[in-house]
Amino acid sequence: MCGITGIITKRNSDFIRNAVFSMNQAIKHRGPDGEGFCFFTDSKAVPVYSPDTPILNRNTISYAYNARTSLEEIGNGYHIAFGHRRLSVIDLSEAGHQPMCDQTSNYWITFNGEIYNYVELREELKAKAHVFYTQTDTEVIIEAYKEWGIQCIQKFNGMFAFTLLDRIKNQIYCVRDRAGVKPLYFIDTPENFAFASEYKAFIKAGLIPFEINRNQQFDFIVNGNLENGEESLFRGIKELKPAHYLKYDLGTHGFTISKYYDLPGIGRYNEEEDATIIQKVEHKLVEAIRLRLRSDVEIGSCLSGGLDSSIIAGIVKSLQPHKQIKLFTAVFPGEPFDESLYAQQVSKLVGGSWNTVSPSAEEFFRDIEQLNYSQDLPVWSTSTYSQYRVMKLAAHNHVKVVLDGQGADELFAGYAHHFMTLWKEHPGFHTLQRIKEADGSVPSALILFGKQLLKDAFGISYNYSRYFKEEFRDQEKGRNEKLANSLNEQLQQDFSGRLKSYLKCEDRCSMAFGIESRVPFADDTALLNYIFSIEGNKKIQKGISKYLLREATKAYIPISIYKRRDKIGFETPVRKWFAPNKRNVLETIQQLDFVNMDTLNAHFDSLLIKKPAFILRLYSLAIWTKVFRAV
Repeated sequence: MCGITGIITKRNSDFIRNAVFSMNQAIKHRGPDGEGFCFFTDSKAVPVYSPDTPILNRNTISYAYNARTSLEEIGNGYHIAFGHRRLSVIDLSEAGHQPMCDQTSNYWITFNGEIYNYVELREELKAKAHVFYTQTDTEVIIEAYKEWGIQCIQKFNGMFAFTLLDRIKNQIYCVRDRAGVKPLYFIDTPENFAFASEYKAFIKAGLIPFEINRNQQFDFIVNGNLENGEESLFRGIKELKPAHYLKYDLGTHGFTISKYYDLPGIGRYNEEEDATIIQKVEHKLVEAIRLRLRSDVEIGSCLSGGLDSSIIAGIVKSLQPHKQIKLFTAVFPGEPFDESLYAQQVSKLVGGSWNTVSPSAEEFFRDIEQLNYSQDLPVWSTSTYSQYRVMKLAAHNHVKVVLDGQGADELFAGYAHHFMTLWKEHPGFHTLQRIKEADGSVPSALILFGKQLLKDAFGISYNYSRYFKEEFRDQEKGRNEKLANSLNEQLQQDFSGRLKSYLKCEDRCSMAFGIESRVPFADDTALLNYIFSIEGNKKIQKGISKYLLREATKAYIPISIYKRRDKIGFETPVRKWFAPNKRNVLETIQQLDFVNMDTLNAHFDSLLIKKPAFILRLYSLAIWTKVFRAV
C-alpha cells in the first residue's frame, strides 16, 4: 500500500523536479517506509533517490530501477516524472522499491495496492517463459502487461491504482480497481497532465489553485453527495472512476477513458438451491479472506461487533488457528449504540488481543481540522472520526495491515432500504406479511415504507432554501433518492455509489497512519460475480437481512451475532457532541458565504434533532475550506 504521483509536461519542464517532490511530500503519510522517483526523456529513464529513500536502495546495483542519482542532481529537460511513497507489506527488501521497471527498462510502473492473486499469476507467467527477479506483486503487473497488454487487469484480484509507462508504444496507462478501494485523481491543463493518490498533492505542488466547485459544494450540503460525477469539490481535479483505465498518448497529449468491468447483468440468475448457494458463499468468502492474509507483516482486524467484521475475525481464526489476531474497536460506554459487548464476545471466541478506543467530543473538535485534511474532503458523518481513531489505535499497536468489513451490506443486502426495495419489487398479498417479518430488522417498517413510496411517487425532498442567502437559493433543492425497481438493481447502485464513498473514507483513515486496509467483501472478483448472479429475494428471507451471509458463516461467529437483527453501524453521539459546542459550531459555519446565519441560529436546536447531518456537513465544509485555503 503506497502513494503514487506523476507529471507529464506539455510545455515548460523546468519545474518538474520540485513539483513531483512536493506532490510526494503531500502524501508522505501513505508511504512512510521509503520514497522513489524516475524522470524520463524520449531516450532515457533516470531513477532518482531523495533523503527519504532507504540507504539500501541507493547502494544496490541488483535492479535497473534502483537509483544512483539524487534529486538534487536532476537538471532540466525531463518531460515525465513518476513518484512513489512506499509502505512495505510484501517483499520488504530493497527489491520492492518503486517506481519499478522490467530488466529492459522499457516498462515502468508506480503502484498503490495489492494484487492478492499475484502468486498464481506469477506461476502462470513463468510457464510462459517470463523471468522474475523479486517476490513482489508489482513485478507481476509489469510482466502481466507485457504478456497480455492492458487487458491483464482482467486477471487481477485485488485493490489497485497504478500508472504504467510503455516506452515502446509511447503511452501511459492509469488504472483503478473495480470497486474503487484505491483512489486515483488527475488534472489536465494546457501545461501539464498529472495524477496522484490524493487531491492535496496537486494543491501543495502548486499545479492547480484551490478553488471550490460550487455545484459539487451544494450537492454535498443538500444531498450528502461527494465524488458522484467525474468533477470533484476541488475545481479542476477529476477522479478516475472505479473499473476504468485512462490511456494517454505522449505524442498527441490526448487521452481516452475506458471501462473494463461491469457487475453481472440483472435478470440472469442461477437456479441453484439455497443449500448449494450457502455452501458456495462460504467457500468463496473464505478464499477471499485467505488471499488477503498474504503479507510479510502482521495483519490485524477492525471489529465493530456487527456481523461483517465478526465474520472476518472468525474466518481468520479458522485459517490461522495458532495465531493471535489483534482486534481494534471504537466503544462508547453508556450509549445505546455501543457494541462493545458483542465485540468482546467475538474477541473471546477467536482468542484475539482486543484493543479499544473511546472517542470523545473534546477529541473530535480537537482533531477535526486534521481529520478533514486527511480525508481530503469534508465528512458527512462523525462515524468517519470513529474509524480514524480505530486506525490510529492500530498504528499505535504496530499493525501495518488490517482487515475490514466494508462492502458486505452492498453485496448481501444489509440496509433498511434494501428491504423496501424488495417489497417494491414483489408487491402483492404477501407484502404485509413480509413487512411484519422484518419488524426486528427495520423499526416502524410499514411507516417507513409508506413514506418512501410517497417520496418516490411525488419527488418529495427536504427544502433547505431558508438556510441559504437569497442569491444561492437556486441551489437549495434536495434530490430524493428513489428506490430501484429491484433489489439487485439497488445493490448495484449502492455498490457504485454509497460503497465507493465509504471506501474513500476507509482509505484516507487508514493511510493517514500508514496502514493498509483490506476489504475482502468489496474487491474479490469471484465473490462479486457470484453474489450478483443470485436473485435478490434469496438475500433477504424471513425478514432477515444478509440471510445468505449469515447462514454461510454461522459456524465462525457467536450465536448472539448470528441472531442479531438490529443494524447500528459505525456511530458516534453527534447530537450530544454538538449541542454543548453550539457557539463554536455556528461561529465556524459563519465563514461560509452562502449561509443565512439568522435562520440557522434560530433553528439550530431543532435541526440538530431532526437533521443533524445537515449541521455536520455545514460545519465540516467550513473546516475543510479553512484548512485547504491555508495549504
